[in-house]
Amino acid sequence: MSSSGGSEELYVVRLLEKLISVPTVNPPGENYQEMATLLREELEALGLEVSIVRVPDDVVEKYYPWAQGYPRFIVVARLYSGAEEQPVLHFNGHYDVVPPGQGWSLDPFKPVVRDGKVYGRGASDMKGGIAAIIAAVRSLVEQGWRPRKGVLELSFTPDEETGGETGVGYMLEEGIALPDYAVVAEPSTTERIWIGSRGNLWLNVHIYGKQAHGSTPWSGLNAFEGMVEIAYRLIHEYKPLLEERKTDLPMDDPRAAKPTVTLGGEVQGGAKTNIVPGYYRFSIDRRIIPGENPDEVEKELREFIDRVSAPLRARGYRVEVEVTAKAPATWIPPDHNFVELVASTIRDMLGIEPLRTICVGGLDTRYFQLRGIPAVTYGPGALDAAHKPDEYVPIEELVRAKKVYMELAKRVLGA
Repeated sequence: MSSSGGSEELYVVRLLEKLISVPTVNPPGENYQEMATLLREELEALGLEVSIVRVPDDVVEKYYPWAQGYPRFIVVARLYSGAEEQPVLHFNGHYDVVPPGQGWSLDPFKPVVRDGKVYGRGASDMKGGIAAIIAAVRSLVEQGWRPRKGVLELSFTPDEETGGETGVGYMLEEGIALPDYAVVAEPSTTERIWIGSRGNLWLNVHIYGKQAHGSTPWSGLNAFEGMVEIAYRLIHEYKPLLEERKTDLPMDDPRAAKPTVTLGGEVQGGAKTNIVPGYYRFSIDRRIIPGENPDEVEKELREFIDRVSAPLRARGYRVEVEVTAKAPATWIPPDHNFVELVASTIRDMLGIEPLRTICVGGLDTRYFQLRGIPAVTYGPGALDAAHKPDEYVPIEELVRAKKVYMELAKRVLGA
């Protein structure tokens, strides 16, 4: 750690180390209760009013049947003005992380501070953002600040990495929090405001043939071959159609201005070398750009698969399409008043003019935006560090985000 920054820098780093050390791996959703308890204790020590909401088990099972026995918890904390209750400025972060995977040079859940960076799973995505939010509130409280009007509201939620329905989605649906403005601290980096995100449609295509002995393939229907025929048509006929579509909104990567489709992220089927496979399944990940309607995209894909699989069905195959996730692209205008306020705060605190772009991936921010709540994504991180081995966040990013959060709270709720 650098010698500059003093106790405030030390606090945000030490807090992030504590957060990383709780392996909240999703799926399946491990150690969520331990994380909720840690966050509650940290926030109550700062004088905030804190509540923990357990998401009903039947709601969790509806979205994630595989998560049975792994409860979900939403942590909400508030600092009131004692005067009027509006506006409510909300800061959000998700505490779940993806599995470590392979290729790490260090233990992913034993954080390391080295060369001005904090390493560990979730350092960038997005426990660094959570640490920066709490550090900002701590500094405000220690300065004797309280909102002159309205409420400063924080939420720390599960399951963003699996869609967010049982996290931010549930929180807003149940009215646990319905703010006037929201900042989601995903790792946009402190030089960029994400004003929106692409949507997605995830499908599974199931191909049922007829299992047979490998020595008599004529007595079966090879589901793998059927799958390959459908995939080939998708690659060579459907993908080129997407090249004709494009959004004019500013994207994080210009290549994301067009819809994309990824085939075969998951493939399942077969049994043994000498068995004609009777079943295969492959996934489709179709990313949705602003201007596209998810229902229309689903209809388009279903009709395409139905058409190209007609010859297979005529030969005795059965082909089924299953939707596993669907979310629209959401955004607010780059010149929206709240975006302008966040941008001017960054400009004044950091001396830079932030980019205003749409994230190529999906974000929990969409749940706020779908309800008409002005929301942006802005948080500390390192480009391309999320979900990779040896994930890290620069300490300077944590400090910069904290400064912006502090000033934004003052500008919205009163200095």
